[in-house]
Amino acid sequence: MKKQSKKLYSLRKSRHLLKTCYAWYKKKGGTFDKEMRASLEEDLEQLDQAVLRHDRETASTLARKVEALYDDHGKKSFWDYTSEIAIAIILALMIATVVRQVWFEQYEIPSGSMRPTFREQDHLAVTKTAFGINVPLQAAHFYFDPDLVQRTSVLIFSGHHINLADTDANYFGIIPYKKQYIKRLIGKPGDTVYFYGGKIYGIDREGNPLPELLNNPSMQAIDHIPFLSFDGEVSSTNNQIFFSHFGNLLGRISSSPFGNLRGEILVEQEWKKDDPLSQLAPHETVNSYSDFYGIHNFAMARLLTKEELEKYTDFSAEEVGEGVLYLELRHTPSLVYPSPEHLMRGSQQSVMLSPQKTVIPLQQEHLDRLMDNMYTTRFDVAKGRAKANSQTGFSTRSPELAGVPDGTYEFYFGKPVKVGWGGVLSDLPEDHLLAKRTPENTQKLYNLGIEWYTAFAPHSQNQLYFPHRYAYFRDGDLYLLGAPVIKKDDPILTAFHKKEAERQENSSSASSYTPFRDWGPPIKDGEFDAAFIREFGLRVPDKHYLVLGDNHAVSSDSRVFGFVPENNIQGAPSFIFWPPGDRWGPPVQKSYPTLTLPRLIIWGIALLIVMVWYMIHRNNLKKPIFKKINF
Repeated sequence: MKKQSKKLYSLRKSRHLLKTCYAWYKKKGGTFDKEMRASLEEDLEQLDQAVLRHDRETASTLARKVEALYDDHGKKSFWDYTSEIAIAIILALMIATVVRQVWFEQYEIPSGSMRPTFREQDHLAVTKTAFGINVPLQAAHFYFDPDLVQRTSVLIFSGHHINLADTDANYFGIIPYKKQYIKRLIGKPGDTVYFYGGKIYGIDREGNPLPELLNNPSMQAIDHIPFLSFDGEVSSTNNQIFFSHFGNLLGRISSSPFGNLRGEILVEQEWKKDDPLSQLAPHETVNSYSDFYGIHNFAMARLLTKEELEKYTDFSAEEVGEGVLYLELRHTPSLVYPSPEHLMRGSQQSVMLSPQKTVIPLQQEHLDRLMDNMYTTRFDVAKGRAKANSQTGFSTRSPELAGVPDGTYEFYFGKPVKVGWGGVLSDLPEDHLLAKRTPENTQKLYNLGIEWYTAFAPHSQNQLYFPHRYAYFRDGDLYLLGAPVIKKDDPILTAFHKKEAERQENSSSASSYTPFRDWGPPIKDGEFDAAFIREFGLRVPDKHYLVLGDNHAVSSDSRVFGFVPENNIQGAPSFIFWPPGDRWGPPVQKSYPTLTLPRLIIWGIALLIVMVWYMIHRNNLKKPIFKKINF
């Protein structure tokens, strides 16, 4: 039988071997003996000509011949291999970094600050050409168009010059850069916004209303609260305590040698005494700490049992009315009255504001509405204890969830779900222990469902830790968890307003009480009250942007670190590609334009690079590779 011939090499492979052996020849040919060099030169030249003629059979034969010679004599040293791999890795990292910084990248959501729009472990495709062309690894742009930045849509920005801890990171563990963050864009330069009813009323630089902040469908299920805590960001120096919100200095408390505290607010760059009595009636200027941005429209809230009500508050069930549970509201903070609590944290002095307090009795129907709208952070359960998914481990402060199987869970819009591998969610049955509508379960989920730490459970009258749960009025209804839990015509709410008015009437100027009331939206004669919004609202400075997280209870956003410099804006999310489910696809937001100048430029540059490479490659295919060298 005839021996089967070897399979022919393709012209592409023959050409690759030609280039490899020619590079070896150029580098090492001077060390070959004369006969070997002459033979190799002849074979390489003939191979080059065969490739140019597209003579596959001849090229394959010659390629095998020079390959065998290369295998015998051209073995690379360890240093050759190492240097080639290192160069390839460096080039790949540089290209990948430029692509991720300038063109597009994959982004994994690390926390719950943007829930429900984006949840932990969501994987997004992020375009970096939505607004401009970024300078890689810097807070700068080659080109930027501020008109492309859309209010109510989501954007990505870098941590350069942001007042947050731990903003440093590395691409691929090697290349230093600043972490990137994802938030919703609320205000552009020159805008002024005011918070009421969980919504945002805004005007632009010229005083024109910004109705999209109220009417955009992507924001209907999202609450916005103008603070995380009444204290905001606190700093101290020279016996003075300073209070800031949104990066703006709002107030200070000065301590005298006799221990007296003086509270002042900063209005139009001038300090004036905080006047809490101004909160007793409508007024036209900022007179107290609670006036800023609509702070007095919101209360921090927790649920108490009857025993806790009488132990940890100055109220009694007989006074406020019988309830299954009691809603304690802390509202209308001031730097003057009630007198702030002076604290010492180690060697650092601090102050905790003491807001006004009131209580509303809740019946089972109200608790059912709470459960219908319950949301929590993502939490882990193990051996009957729970902790926030973001916490590193369980402790004695981890609350008990007896009988709940081990796993990871979360609530949103009243639905408890289990979180599986990769963040895939599955609904829990209606009879699951977490879904129980008992007062005990409702109270635990409401009070501890954000922090999952027992220090936030009721344990003292003026405790330092208070749940990040909020209450507010909207059009007369009292909202909790973003829903009208107590309607304005509910006898419970009617009785509450009556008692609040009586408390105010019976209080004295030295010991005044400001009711928690519905001040109403900043609307006058059916239109946005631009003068009111300018006076009491938050103005966005030039070249900066206001960003907020959709999950107001846990989001470190502009409320904490202030406004985002324009140079920090990097791009926008364009697609959720993991996990599968009803959120797969473009994110819930006003879509960004597809054809924009920066996008056309970057795609045009990429296409040009490909075309130039292809033309050079095709041209090189027609040119000989081998050139004889005189060693």
